Amino acid sequence: MNALYKAISVAAYCCFGLFSGLFAQQKTDMLIRAEKTLLMGDTIQALEQFRETLVVYPQSFVAAMRLAEVYNKRKDYHSAIQYCNVALDIIDNYRETTTAQNDSIKSKAKIDRYTSDEADIHHLKGLIRLNQYRKDDAMHEFKAALQLKVDSQKLIDLSLLYLEMGLLQDALKLLHQARSLSPASYKPYFNLANVYNKIQQPDSALYYYRQTELLAPNLKWTYLYAGKIYTQRERYDSAIMQYSKYLSIDSTHEESRFRRAVLLSEQRKWTQAIEDWSTITRQNPENAEAWRNMGLSHFQNAAYDSATAAFTQALELNPEESYTYINRGYSYYLSGNTKSALADLDKGLQGLPQYYLGYYFRALVHLQLKNKKQACQDAGMAVELGMKQDDMDASLLKKCF
Repeated sequence: MNALYKAISVAAYCCFGLFSGLFAQQKTDMLIRAEKTLLMGDTIQALEQFRETLVVYPQSFVAAMRLAEVYNKRKDYHSAIQYCNVALDIIDNYRETTTAQNDSIKSKAKIDRYTSDEADIHHLKGLIRLNQYRKDDAMHEFKAALQLKVDSQKLIDLSLLYLEMGLLQDALKLLHQARSLSPASYKPYFNLANVYNKIQQPDSALYYYRQTELLAPNLKWTYLYAGKIYTQRERYDSAIMQYSKYLSIDSTHEESRFRRAVLLSEQRKWTQAIEDWSTITRQNPENAEAWRNMGLSHFQNAAYDSATAAFTQALELNPEESYTYINRGYSYYLSGNTKSALADLDKGLQGLPQYYLGYYFRALVHLQLKNKKQACQDAGMAVELGMKQDDMDASLLKKCF
């Protein structure tokens, strides 16, 4: 009888283990199905499948966590918080069950895993609270996460919150701690650089941007921000190099190309600047400032027909830009089109009645048209507004002074 009872007990135990394994496999299959649906971009169906998993397996921490993450991405923050709380309840239940069983090494390992999971959920809740603009609640969740498990990303996220709240020194302290924990990760270095940049310590900012570049050479924003610092310090060659590195990663980025073109113009590298201005206007034909700057570069290259064409494009987009009328007018003058030159200079001076170069250019046009009286009137106005006679055309001086 005892032997029979024992045999039945063993069989029952084996069946229980078999069913337990089958249930675990079924749960895994349901989670995989939901993940595949999510990868295909169908978040609504994926949410339904994760919810179904949680109904069938109410203690599925993974299903609850993924529901919270997906709802956060969909900006349904209320639902995201609800499933974070469900996940925390599941962890509490697991921890109580495991603690009641025994004090084995295996149980301790499980409890450590639950602690790590709990930290991750508090971290996620902090990110959701940030999306809700509830900074105090976000800080509470980040600190709760760090009390359970300290890692680099949690330190970084709390430091960025401190930065947003104006607590700069607290932010720096956490970022340096994150750097010590993860010296091979670019994130602490990049964020340290951004903080030092924000508090106007450019040497420190550049140092950490260089460290970031070594660890993450394809992080394009490093080059843009470093380029801006070099530009402010008038280290134009270094700035151009940084913008060029950015553009080698993202050739369509308008701001980096625009900034590089400005610096190339500053260095009088007109042909290279024109290449950048041309690329910008192809990518964004509505950029009036790029058309105007391309016109100025063509002008400096003595390509006056190309200059007037670029200035015309700029004026079609911004017809009230008086400086552009004056620039196009002078280009017309230099290419021999005095009639168009005079019309543009008249229009430009209506908007800039105190601009002495406009009067000087118009004086040259009148001189070419043999309108000596008007030429001398404009020349006199230019001198009255601040132009030096030594900078004037010799023939104009001879006629009028």
